[in-house]
Amino acid sequence: MKKIGVIGIGNPLRQDDGIGIVLLEKLVERKDDLPGDIEYIDGGTGGMNLLHLLARFDIVFFIDAVNFGGYIGESKLFKAEDVYSKKTPMDISTHDSDFLKIIHLSKELGEKPDELYIFGIQPMDTSHGQDLTWELEKAVKPLIVSLLNEIMTILNKSRNDR
Repeated sequence: MKKIGVIGIGNPLRQDDGIGIVLLEKLVERKDDLPGDIEYIDGGTGGMNLLHLLARFDIVFFIDAVNFGGYIGESKLFKAEDVYSKKTPMDISTHDSDFLKIIHLSKELGEKPDELYIFGIQPMDTSHGQDLTWELEKAVKPLIVSLLNEIMTILNKSRNDR
């Protein structure tokens, strides 16, 4: 059986950057809608502490604010490989250099999960402040539905590929 991790990352003291943690909390509230073998992790602002954590899983879903030029509250699912193959600049998160280094290092160490996904949400404002912007706050419910659907689609595909 594959080990699955869902890791929310973000800084709740930087407004919309906290969306990864908010969505993780909402996902935990609805964990009965997902398989019981998923581990939910608050990854905080990322950092090197995530490096060896990745080795524990076969499939990892990161949830984070990603500036991909979309509309506020829009979500996109990226594979780790997508992040490296983009021809145009994209801020993978407000923690992007650490985040990309961690993924790269985990690959170099042979600890990268078989499948690594980033559920990115377009933020409006990541400056200092404790709450999500109103524009992103109103997108939370549809984002949870989208996140649940993305996770289930990938898990079903992964289980069918065995």
